[in-house]
Amino acid sequence: MFYLDNLLKKHGTIDVSVAGAGLMGTSLVTQLNLLENFRPSVVTSRNINSVLNAYEKAGIDRDKVKITNDLNEARDILEKGYYVASENLYIAASFTSCLVDCTGDTEAGARLSLMAIENGIDIVSLNVEMDATVGPYLKHLADEREIVYSGTAGDEPGSIMEIYEFAKFTGFEVLVLGKGKNNALNKFATVEELTHEAKSKKLNPRMLTSFVDGTNTMVELNAVCNATGFVPDIRGCHFFTTDKENIARDIDLKEKSSKLNSYGVVDFAKGIAPGVFAIVRAKSDVIKDEMKFLTVGEGPNFAIYRPYHLTSIETPLSIARAVLLKDSTIAPIGKPVAETVAIAKRDLKAGEYIEGIGSNDVFGELERASVQKEENLVPIGLIVGQVRLKRDVKKAQALKYSDLELDDTSLIVKLREKQDKFFVD
Repeated sequence: MFYLDNLLKKHGTIDVSVAGAGLMGTSLVTQLNLLENFRPSVVTSRNINSVLNAYEKAGIDRDKVKITNDLNEARDILEKGYYVASENLYIAASFTSCLVDCTGDTEAGARLSLMAIENGIDIVSLNVEMDATVGPYLKHLADEREIVYSGTAGDEPGSIMEIYEFAKFTGFEVLVLGKGKNNALNKFATVEELTHEAKSKKLNPRMLTSFVDGTNTMVELNAVCNATGFVPDIRGCHFFTTDKENIARDIDLKEKSSKLNSYGVVDFAKGIAPGVFAIVRAKSDVIKDEMKFLTVGEGPNFAIYRPYHLTSIETPLSIARAVLLKDSTIAPIGKPVAETVAIAKRDLKAGEYIEGIGSNDVFGELERASVQKEENLVPIGLIVGQVRLKRDVKKAQALKYSDLELDDTSLIVKLREKQDKFFVD
């Protein structure tokens, strides 16, 4: 019992760096400060007031927090037992046992991850948008340095992976993996339409836009695909309507009066948020009968449903698992099997510059990596910096590499080029 907790007590305090002091970062700093054997030693953000606010909300005295943007000074501050507050994001990837990326920025996340890998620091990332774009290559680089690259427990991909591992270990055949959607789905949602709601929820309007237009759901399922080998059944998935009692019946094959063409797929559903699920099948009539006896369902398919995910509140589990067990909660297992490709939200005109995730210009849809490669489609995570259209693209049309000029100064673009060359069929 309490295997991980006992290991943590033997190990002693894990010093953690938190990059990003928004909703998730601030919550994590508080959580780490509440727990024994964790210490939020470094917190960084582009806005130093956000960092100081995070430490204050966590209950850490202001006189114990020192501000610096200098790497050497930060090292001295830590050695003297103080906490570091900084606008230099890369201090977070330089000193502690584990970096937690809460930036939500694909470019910043890529830079942080590379620096952490170079410095031999384990990585736990809440930056699923970055992971969906270059996670397979970052995992390869981390493996070479024998450090951990991991997503987080509590976010939907990590929670789905928890159910998947449980189902596989207990001998079930896993048919479908998925999650509930927390918001209404409007693929063409704009920032302006959602600004008031975002402010009421204390969210960045672009973040809420990426939730409502479905991009966030797509990149989360993308992470699950690359960690399991599952794929989307169709581009963008089906988006079912169900409830927790009927998941296994409602999400099934066409020949069973549902929508799926095959099993081994991911999807999402209205009516079961904030839960996640796996649809499984027993490999024996004996086990099937016991599942019926246990009132899990009538079979032959059963839904294993977790009705919550606690995001940053569960992240300490992933930190401990990374540092103590050298194991990932969720991570790519090889070359990408799925991609989140960019789809035009409006008629886009040649010559104009467009923005990426959470913008008014594009949203993301999950697609099989084989199709993305065959059709030369652009992953949405690469639309960063200065991206200029070379030709018109109609609303609802997928963008191809030939349609635009990516920002060749972007690190994530350069990493993606290396990833594409590394994972050659």
